[in-house]
Order: sequence, then C-alpha cells, then structure tokens
Amino acid sequence: MVDYDLSESALVSLVVLALEGQKGLRLVQPGARSVGDVLSGRRSRPVRLEREGDSLMVDINVSVDYGKPVMEAAKEAQKTVAEVLIASTGLKVKVVNVTVVAVEYKEPNAA
Repeated sequence: MVDYDLSESALVSLVVLALEGQKGLRLVQPGARSVGDVLSGRRSRPVRLEREGDSLMVDINVSVDYGKPVMEAAKEAQKTVAEVLIASTGLKVKVVNVTVVAVEYKEPNAA
C-alpha cells in the first residue's frame, strides 16, 4: 500500500478550479482585506483550509456580480466546492463557509 498526502496548495488549487466555472461569482483577490483582517493584522487569503484527519473545513471569500442573488450564489459555491473536493480527494468535507465580501457592478459591455 502506498501512502500519499495532499498539500494545502493542491487542495486550494482544487477549490480555485471548482469556482472558475461559476457565473457571477469569483474569489476575492489576495490584496483585498476585510475590516476584521485590518483590525486583527491578519493577511487575507481567499481560500483557507483546515484539515483534521480525513475531514476538511473550507473558508472562501468571494465577490458576487450585482444582480445575481447573493444567497443563491453562496449556496451554489458551497455545493460545487464540496462536490469537487469529495470527488477529487475522497476526503470528507465538514463545511464550506462562504463569505461574500463584495458585490461588484460590471459594465454591460466591459471586457
């Protein structure tokens, strides 16, 4: 039997890939910081993972396009991330916490 381990960066990459296909929702860029991050001095990361044995807890920070229902977008992101992680790794996903940190208005003809 061969033992293997998945690095945190590999797991984060899976989360990023899972959210790439989501319309009207995207991970917040690493430079963006919430008020809590500023007050605590923490550096904000769009994806945070906590692993306990064969279980994962995932926190993601996203922005949603103006006009897309926020709760619908968050639930869709939770479901997609959990399904991709379970299918790709076989690990149990205890929770996917989604924090919507911004609602962005996109110009209709913007590139």
